[in-house]
Amino acid sequence: MNRGLPIVFIVDDDEAVRNSLRLLVKSVGLTATALASAQEFLASYDPLQPGCLVLDVRMPGMSGLELQQRLNLRGAVIPVIFITGMVMFPWP
Repeated sequence: MNRGLPIVFIVDDDEAVRNSLRLLVKSVGLTATALASAQEFLASYDPLQPGCLVLDVRMPGMSGLELQQRLNLRGAVIPVIFITGMVMFPWP
């Protein structure tokens, strides 16, 4: 990884969401990396790499909130933007 350029890390178990967000981020000239799980992110995380984390709240295995807790315990300083899918209920 090039530690000079900030990276937007997109972590979501839904492939379509990951790809859409990655393309959106790249369309404004930012570097983006899309990962399918919290475990995949932790395995590759470099605390010296500048960037931010776009993180799905609900994922199988480790949730987005659990990932943030683990990063906090490590003393990681990375901004986190949480996203989640909406459940639509029919109007009465």
